[in-house]
Amino acid sequence: MRDSSGRYRTRYEDTLRALGHYLDQQRFTRILVVETPEGFLVKGYVATPGRDEESFSLTPETLLFTDEDLLQLLEEAYRRRGTGSSSCAPTRPP
Repeated sequence: MRDSSGRYRTRYEDTLRALGHYLDQQRFTRILVVETPEGFLVKGYVATPGRDEESFSLTPETLLFTDEDLLQLLEEAYRRRGTGSSSCAPTRPP
């Protein structure tokens, strides 16, 4: 995945951390992540509350995160950390 300038690769660690935060916020469980030419394909189950506070149901969900989606998640992650995207240097392509 390239950064917004298209020149540098974004670090997998940052991308997967941002994606993981999103999936946690959406209550995903039993997750499969596959990298595709378009971005990341995510399959999993979303936990939704049941009738009482101890039960929940799992709904299957499949999402495709394009490079643009991932860049948005990364920008949000950098803002949460208070570092800004410019201070987190992407790695240079080989």
